[in-house]
Amino acid sequence: MTPRQVHECVGAIHLHSNYSDGSGSVDEIISAAEGTGVDFLILTDHNSLEARESGYEGWNDNVLLIVGDEISGKAGHCLALGISVHVDHRQDPAGILDGIRKQGGHSYIAHPHGRYRPLLMLRDHSWKDWQADRATGLELWSYMFDWASSFHYYKFPRYYREPDACIAGPSPETIAKWDELCQRRRVVALGGVDAHARKVPLLPFVVFPYREQFKTIRTHVLCPSPLVRDAGQDIPNVLGTLASGRCFLAFDGLADATGTRFQTADGDLIMGEETVFEREVELEILLPLEASITLVRDGRSVKTETAESMRYRADIPGVYRVEARLNGSAWLYTNPIYLRNHPLDRTNT
Repeated sequence: MTPRQVHECVGAIHLHSNYSDGSGSVDEIISAAEGTGVDFLILTDHNSLEARESGYEGWNDNVLLIVGDEISGKAGHCLALGISVHVDHRQDPAGILDGIRKQGGHSYIAHPHGRYRPLLMLRDHSWKDWQADRATGLELWSYMFDWASSFHYYKFPRYYREPDACIAGPSPETIAKWDELCQRRRVVALGGVDAHARKVPLLPFVVFPYREQFKTIRTHVLCPSPLVRDAGQDIPNVLGTLASGRCFLAFDGLADATGTRFQTADGDLIMGEETVFEREVELEILLPLEASITLVRDGRSVKTETAESMRYRADIPGVYRVEARLNGSAWLYTNPIYLRNHPLDRTNT
């Protein structure tokens, strides 16, 4: 069956400029995005909305820039999108999430299990309070923290020359937490870059230039209507669709995942949507090229096949999602289709 008509937009999410700890100006970031295949960028400087206050949010040539805020406190970091004023980062995680909700914004836990040890000291940027679990979603795959998780300074030459070769996939701990949370409510997964384009003191190069990172882990959003180059319409379209879970994330540096679809074969449901399970449902996965496809139900693999498409008859309820690998490497992750035992209790969403 022909996939439901959607309008796919590709974005690079979780970026830092010189308004916080990135090396580049917003103008340089926008320029770097040209020709990389991204339709939108989401800038998330630490505890700052200054780029919006400076007039940068909106269409800049062919790229839509959305300004969010990485609320960065001692208990972890959270990407706040769709807010109008900064939420105090000095409060506890529950207060941060409530502050975002009160503005009608969306919250995504950044690098939920982000830890690395470049030498002897552990650097821990993980989310510390999972009792505060009312976030819209989480950053399932962070390019920077994937790269850093096995980095040591003595490995720098190889990690600098071949950064993509050091990317292994989302943290298994984060995947397990996501699957756990999805049993209780809808939790959106997105992909993040965490781009800083760091300059190395006394050396004439930048680690992870913006332009190269914009080609790596990206989030594909399946909007109900096309972007019309009007920021007043396009930003709510992108952010609302993202918050609904109608999206997937992919390491497009391996291969462009544009065109991926996960839906019921009759087209009634697509990724991110849910219904009460009443009868057997046929699920359909469509990819733009052949890959190893794994269908996951409630955190466990139920079918794996190497193909461009796959179907599966879901005869029991569950939270169904798709993973795909290319030549053994992690490539893409869809948000789930939720086939619930009973209507979701939305008082806790």
